[in-house]
Amino acid sequence: MRKKGMWIGGAIGLLLLAGCTNSESNEPTPTPTPAVSELAETPVPSIETPVETDDGSVNGQLELSRLENVFAFADETGQQLITIPSENGDEVEDPEQFVTAVGNGGDRVEIEYVRRQEANDQDTNRQSIDNFNNMAGDIYKIKGEGILLPNKSYLLAKEGVVSQDSFVDITSAEDGQYEQADADTIARVEGLKGRKVTSSSILSESDQEKVALVVFERDGDDMLASIAYINDDKVLFKDFPATYNESGTWRVDGGDDPGRFEVLFLAHSDEGVLLGIAWAGAEGENLFVLQEADGALEDTDLKGGRYWSPS
Repeated sequence: MRKKGMWIGGAIGLLLLAGCTNSESNEPTPTPTPAVSELAETPVPSIETPVETDDGSVNGQLELSRLENVFAFADETGQQLITIPSENGDEVEDPEQFVTAVGNGGDRVEIEYVRRQEANDQDTNRQSIDNFNNMAGDIYKIKGEGILLPNKSYLLAKEGVVSQDSFVDITSAEDGQYEQADADTIARVEGLKGRKVTSSSILSESDQEKVALVVFERDGDDMLASIAYINDDKVLFKDFPATYNESGTWRVDGGDDPGRFEVLFLAHSDEGVLLGIAWAGAEGENLFVLQEADGALEDTDLKGGRYWSPS
């Protein structure tokens, strides 16, 4: 497992979270009460109200509605990003306003807009580092001392939307070297799902929270893998049911392996738990942000994807 550094959730077709006043009396009273002036302000209840701060949070929480559906990936040097085309091919609106890239387990990297790059005749329609200089997209570069991981995907945000404190400080698996979940965690998951776990991988964890991928025992041709957010109080699942296919149950050429999952970020937002995920397979990568809702993790409108095979 690696400690995250300083730095939210495949093929585009595979894409996947509101005095009264005292009447004056001439009669004395045993216990006089000070009169309240009709002009006095009504006392303000001592109830905390949401206060938006400059760092993009309300009472310390990230606002889901302020995140925008703009993903990008880093070039082979880790010095630049290019935006990933949307499903409908629309260009990014006001690209110069995006100043932060978030990914790699919650790293927040300051960036600045460079230019719009148009596709050339060598464009392979792949969102890969080999095609970085040929594809259409908006180019950004690192501003300051941040670090981008080559070929990794990031969610972009505008000024004041996120701060480093917006995200849970987590440790993530390095290069797919996942640890298995402990026996107590597996027993807890099996009890909630009523189904035996055949494999588990801890994707990211903090002192009190963890994000895991669990694959359940096959039931005929019924297959199930789930992302599980786990803390002392609750477990939230995002299920990925599938029908068994020998060559690729969840992903092309993947057999019965769901593929590689990585946590872009984990946050506690005004909508509850917020989890950014990258899900990669042989042909590409799905990018999506999940939100806590109705006791589970559900999709949001924040989603994108990369297609990279064959390169």
